[in-house]
Formats: sequence, C-alpha cells, structure tokens
Amino acid sequence: MPGPVVTAAAPGDSFHQYGLAVDVVPVAYKGLKDWNPSGEAWARIGAIGESLGLTWGGRWSKPDKPHFHLEAAPLSELKAYWEKFKKIMPVEITPTSGAAAVIIVIALAWWFFLKPQMERSGML
Repeated sequence: MPGPVVTAAAPGDSFHQYGLAVDVVPVAYKGLKDWNPSGEAWARIGAIGESLGLTWGGRWSKPDKPHFHLEAAPLSELKAYWEKFKKIMPVEITPTSGAAAVIIVIALAWWFFLKPQMERSGML
C-alpha cells in the first residue's frame, strides 16, 4: 500500500532531487493507512534523525513524518548551481548523483546508531 502524497514540490524544489533527502517508514506501519500518522514510533524516529543533524519533516506545519534531509545549502542555492552547471558541463548530470553518498551515510548510521537504539528501546 503506498503512503500518502505529501508534497507538491516543483522540479528542483526538493532535497530529494539533489540526493540529500530520504523517506523512512517503520516496517510495522507499511501496510497501515497513511503509514499510521499518529503512531508512537514517529516521535522516536524523528528524535533519532534530528540527533544526527538531519531536518525532520515531522515538525513542519504540514507534517511529512517519513522525510529527513541534510540541509547542506538552501534549495535556492542548490537549484542555482544545478541550473548553472548543467549548461556548462560537457555531460548531462542529474541532481540525484550524490545519492550514493547519502545512502552510505544513512546505512552506516542505521547499522551503528539507529538499529542498536531501536533494539534497546524494544522497537526492533
């Protein structure tokens, strides 16, 4: 069951498009309507992500609880760099080319920090 639609971001207006954001959902919530937005795991997951220096969408005026991003620069700057360099680069690039590094960081954070904390708290 897919989750709720929570964004109306235009192309280039999302940290996801620059490989700096990820959405996570507790396995127990995957089959639930809208991924169980009132579930208690969200606050724990949000606190863990924020403790790693990530921005959590659960604090927004229209909460996006699965969303985390690394705010490396304002979106306006990321978009400006993209617009500038895609025109002068000899090869076509995509904003998500940095996604591999983000995935590696998230995997390491999961293995060495998040997973042990969740096991200690009884979530896993």
